[in-house]
Amino acid sequence: PTPPHSVTLMPGLLVKRLCLQLNWPRRFVKHVLQKRSKSTPTSNKIAAQAKAASDAVTAAHVPAKGTMTGAMERPVWRRFMDAYEHSLARRPILTKSITGGILFGLGDFLGQTLSGQAREEGFDRARFIRAALYGGVFYPIPAHLHYNFLESLTVRIRISATKAPFFKAFVEQFVYWSYLSNAYYHAVLGALQGFTPQMIYNRVEDTLWETLKAQWVFWIPVQLVNFRYVPVRHQLNFVLVVSLVWTSFLSIAFPPEKKALPVHE
Repeated sequence: PTPPHSVTLMPGLLVKRLCLQLNWPRRFVKHVLQKRSKSTPTSNKIAAQAKAASDAVTAAHVPAKGTMTGAMERPVWRRFMDAYEHSLARRPILTKSITGGILFGLGDFLGQTLSGQAREEGFDRARFIRAALYGGVFYPIPAHLHYNFLESLTVRIRISATKAPFFKAFVEQFVYWSYLSNAYYHAVLGALQGFTPQMIYNRVEDTLWETLKAQWVFWIPVQLVNFRYVPVRHQLNFVLVVSLVWTSFLSIAFPPEKKALPVHE
């Protein structure tokens, strides 16, 4: 009789003998090698094309080592904007502070120049420094927090994209920001001029309503455009650029010696 374990070995032996007789393993390996040899040129071609495309993109954006040819081929304004975007992403408040200081100072300089004050009475350096200090030190942090808060509030209560600009403009102009920002502006400038707390309070009380009326006429349309088309990280910069025109115009229309200035948004 056949031992029990030989029954379990029988199928394996049969398969092995059959494969050897048919020469199946050798033919299978040969078939795989032939198929690989046919596909290799195509794969190599695809890889070469991908590498060439990657090299082209790299050459277009990165200058060759030790040269400035690649960088100089790009427009100056484009290189500046790339550097600014990089700085804005890494240090948003510092970048906005520098931008605000420059633009507020420039706005005051243009206002004094265009209004004739600089020619008639001499350039007021103290006023220029106060404007630059406010734009670069006192204004950017509250404004940065304000625009981020508006965006988070809009997302939290699920305002649709079409309604978001109107919602943000309403909250900003009629709920809290317009009152606080303008009172803050007059208070800071009064403190920088050496006013006492009572004088600062009187200044805010005397100028706030006129400031708000001027602001609503000018800034509501501007902010609807800002909230609709400008990314959140650039909304403060948009306001600062518009403020350059706004403060220059107000310096001409409302000279400080005649009437307290309605100010920026």
